Amino acid sequence: MLKLNKLAIALAVTFSATTAFAAAVTPTDILNATTLNQAWLSGASAPTQNVMLGFAAGCEANTLAVFHGGTAGAVVPGASNTGNAFAYACKRSGVVSVLYYTNQGGSLNAYSAHVPNDVAGTGFGVNTTLNRLANVASANCSNVGAITVTNQGGTPVYKCESAVINGFTATDNTPKKPAGGFSDVEAALFGVNAAGYGEEKNAGVTQVFGVMASEPLYRAMQVAQGIYTTVALANSGDAGFLPRNAPSISREQYASLVSDPLVSWAPLGVDINKEVIVARRVNTSGTQASSNAFFLGNPCVGNPSTLGKLSPIGADVSDPGFVNVIEGGETNDVRTAISGASANDEFAIGVISLENAAATGRRYLKVEGVHPEAGPNNTVDSFARYTSAQGQYPFQIELKAFVANEAKGTFGETIINNIISGLSTVSCTSVPRGLVLNSASTACPVTNSGTHITKATRKGNNCRPLTWKF
Repeated sequence: MLKLNKLAIALAVTFSATTAFAAAVTPTDILNATTLNQAWLSGASAPTQNVMLGFAAGCEANTLAVFHGGTAGAVVPGASNTGNAFAYACKRSGVVSVLYYTNQGGSLNAYSAHVPNDVAGTGFGVNTTLNRLANVASANCSNVGAITVTNQGGTPVYKCESAVINGFTATDNTPKKPAGGFSDVEAALFGVNAAGYGEEKNAGVTQVFGVMASEPLYRAMQVAQGIYTTVALANSGDAGFLPRNAPSISREQYASLVSDPLVSWAPLGVDINKEVIVARRVNTSGTQASSNAFFLGNPCVGNPSTLGKLSPIGADVSDPGFVNVIEGGETNDVRTAISGASANDEFAIGVISLENAAATGRRYLKVEGVHPEAGPNNTVDSFARYTSAQGQYPFQIELKAFVANEAKGTFGETIINNIISGLSTVSCTSVPRGLVLNSASTACPVTNSGTHITKATRKGNNCRPLTWKF
């Protein structure tokens, strides 16, 4: 994820519920504050942790508190079961301040409250339905333990499971509109023109994406590509699913599978009698927009004079038993669909960001012969960025931030800029899995080019081919 920090924050998680939180802002402090700064941001799931860390970077020491709307306990925002609605509170220059963050529905929601569109197919206009946490001062949120953030010590975590509301209709003295947010891609890749509605900014970070396959498909591809002669030998010889042994998929092969409602597994040379299961995200997702741009040239080669773009097939063309397209509103929907296919000895495939590690039931393929988790000399890169930073792995997308015009000069714009400016001091060791810095920082110097800092660039245009940086 886009999880950076302004003070070289190294995040360590604890599950202790015994820490005293006397200095941290409490719901009562928020309720009784005579002066209160509040803002709401929305958009991609990738920057969830960075939103928290960027907010924390401007907090007074030991005053941070974290709220989430999921079922998890004291875990980092964005981790499993934390839900899609968050809030962070602390004192900033003596003032109690609260930031709400929503990653529901995908990247388009960084723009959709401000920029007219019909990407979701629900009618042209601005979005007025988006959930966030209700006022955390009065939502009966319960303290479930702590995480530890540098300069914040034991940070209390509150669980607010029943306190998620449509923010646009809030009557609880909280923001009714996001100030903007973060997106995996620029608005143009959704076919939306944000000009005149706000300012798009380069977030300074590249997100690595990958093609994930169910384990039965992965093994069948290994046999089809001559890596092993039988599935049994693949199972015994590659029990650890090492990147060097992974099968590869080309752009043409994946484009064939996800654009033709009559497709079979023939492009991959595996059993054509198996149902084709495509696990994809909804059209408002930045992951889906990234996949469309990279594999289908959509909208990148959509000039009317060339008509070169392809369109992804959706759930509306599904024919279970033949081609079954599963459209998920959240990343977990794709992960679950692929793992579920493995459990049933089925073939499934889909695109997911490398912040998500491979797991039982789902494995990353090479793309154009390069694996996103490969390290130097046949090692495994647990941070899933080495080949991308080297400029070898092609499926990498540069993230964007958006500040709405009506948020200019507000607390919301300040927070967005705080998160972006964190790049100026980010430590190499603080860059999380699946992310690559676009330039050196004072704490991650240019000598780390090719490991933490990418050697390649799209220069802020995700339709642009990758080129070497000079």
